[in-house]
Amino acid sequence: MHKKHLQNISRTSQYKLDRSTFLRLDANERVIPFKKKVIKDLKNIVSNNILQSYPSEPKNLIKKISKREKISKNYINIVPGSDSAIKFIFENFSGSKLKLVTIYPTYGMIDVYAKVYQLKLEKINENKIESFLLVDKNYKRKALIYIANPNQPSGRLIDKYVIEKIIKKSNSKNIPIIIDEAYIDFTNQKSCSNLVKKYKNLIVLKTLSKSIGIAGLRIGYVICSKKFSTAINSVRSIFDVTHFSIKVAEYFLSNKRIIENYLKEIKNTKKFVKAECEKRKLKYLNTQANFFYIFLKSSSANRIYKFLRHKKILVKSKYTKGFKVLNNSLRMTYGSKKQISYFFKQFDKIYSR
Repeated sequence: MHKKHLQNISRTSQYKLDRSTFLRLDANERVIPFKKKVIKDLKNIVSNNILQSYPSEPKNLIKKISKREKISKNYINIVPGSDSAIKFIFENFSGSKLKLVTIYPTYGMIDVYAKVYQLKLEKINENKIESFLLVDKNYKRKALIYIANPNQPSGRLIDKYVIEKIIKKSNSKNIPIIIDEAYIDFTNQKSCSNLVKKYKNLIVLKTLSKSIGIAGLRIGYVICSKKFSTAINSVRSIFDVTHFSIKVAEYFLSNKRIIENYLKEIKNTKKFVKAECEKRKLKYLNTQANFFYIFLKSSSANRIYKFLRHKKILVKSKYTKGFKVLNNSLRMTYGSKKQISYFFKQFDKIYSR
């Protein structure tokens, strides 16, 4: 018999639209095309062995990540996207009736997985991050803590000094803490990955979907103690990271210039967006992640969203319960200056002050 509580979890389909025909500014993906040489190189990776055999242990990829993060390979676990790692971790606490503490609003799948695994969700307003340090209030009978840094949907970055204070406090109470660093490479702040050697309760999540831009391959990694890696591996499927994804990840980590150039281009686009918004006297938010917001009158937000979609531009627009701070906004992924110029050209056709 299926579990009744799962019937009450509402999900929206991500597959109703062929997004390949649009300028995809709606999903925080890389939208700047890779150079032809990169695509040619990746095609050359394909072989009979890649297609026909189950992947073996990704020793070479782990070695490259170890070098990138400056941490022992013993702390690294390759996963099929960092969101899968969240699911694996939550599954370990399934039915515990303990609390999951998180800043809010945050990554939408946290709500979903908390419901799936019946964890009681305690939400701390993003503006009250210091609440995590109140031992008597927030550190009794909790399952674990989840903090995305930078956060999503706000794109806000928490200072590493503050993050370490929270990690230290939770460590003193033997409470696991997940720091999700999907967007950390778009900031000037160093990762928390080096802290796993000091704090055994710390789990750091990384993805190759954002700063490299290979979201379609669903690959990431976890940096944590051997105990947490064992727990993650106990609930995952066998061979869940594809052979091709592993080889592509190796390729990009061997060609760091591709990553560096992309991050530099996004940084330049941020300056461009700032200038374009100020020129139009728009209320906007330039985040610490790979997306920005434009705030509009309630009467025009949906109209502009529909117009842009008609012009083959996808943006994020609808924020509901728990996301009131983002009401009447459009969220766009940073692309190239050319792509964002096209966005503003179409935006100007419908926008009225």
